[in-house]
Amino acid sequence: MGRHVYNPLMTREISATSDDLIARLTTLGDLRVWSVIITIFGDAVMPRGGTVSASALSALTARLNIKPEALRVALFRLAKDGWITRAKSGRNSFYRLSERGRREFLPASRRIYADAPKLHGPWRLALLPPGTEQDRAALDQGMRDLGFLPVASGAYLGPAQAGDAPRQVLTVTGMLRDAPRWTRAELGPDALQRDYVRLESTLLTCQRSLPAIADLPGADAAALRIILIHQWRRLLLRHADVPPEVLPENWRGEACRTAVLDLHRTLSDRADPWLDGAIGKRG
Repeated sequence: MGRHVYNPLMTREISATSDDLIARLTTLGDLRVWSVIITIFGDAVMPRGGTVSASALSALTARLNIKPEALRVALFRLAKDGWITRAKSGRNSFYRLSERGRREFLPASRRIYADAPKLHGPWRLALLPPGTEQDRAALDQGMRDLGFLPVASGAYLGPAQAGDAPRQVLTVTGMLRDAPRWTRAELGPDALQRDYVRLESTLLTCQRSLPAIADLPGADAAALRIILIHQWRRLLLRHADVPPEVLPENWRGEACRTAVLDLHRTLSDRADPWLDGAIGKRG
């Protein structure tokens, strides 16, 4: 996918407070427009029938400071790569997630909006068989999709709730006496921990700075909600769900989950009516 990114300096002055909060959230990471569109589908479009017009997408992404040409390029690439489908009606175009897009989207969506997972032992230690780099790469992705996390080259740790590993993978099941520091660091690496700390700090700023919800324009609330979920999704999908007993002691992921879901509910009071008008009523 292309590397079109936000530029918060290009925003039109609509509401200083809203603009500042959107800018704070958008600058947390190098956000690709195609990925933001997928977030829009998940948070706003799928609950409203799954179809969105180009004009509604334009209205949302404009409030997120995305240039029209960047939106067009991202939509073209998503359609070309089989993630979305496009249909014409008069002068307007309408987009839906493809079958592949829905298949990829649904498991991630369940995690994004879920409460803290109730995970526990026993634990499964899994070892990959010898093989080519290509074979091991395919197995690696499969293990991650099942809920296992890599702890060393070819070695994975998964909770009892993880799916069954392929038959060629050696697994040993038992109780975990203690997770040493190096294992915790592998499961919760420093870079990811820093990103969660930054997100939590920004969310606290949003909670303190957000004007009264009754006075917040619906489009602003919708834009804030989209970028809020996008930043949460960007971090959450970088790791599988694992319980605190195998994570670093200062892990802030679950604190972020609480703050994200609380702020999402608060913003929804103003965002949903606007999204209902722009996209359609919730199903």
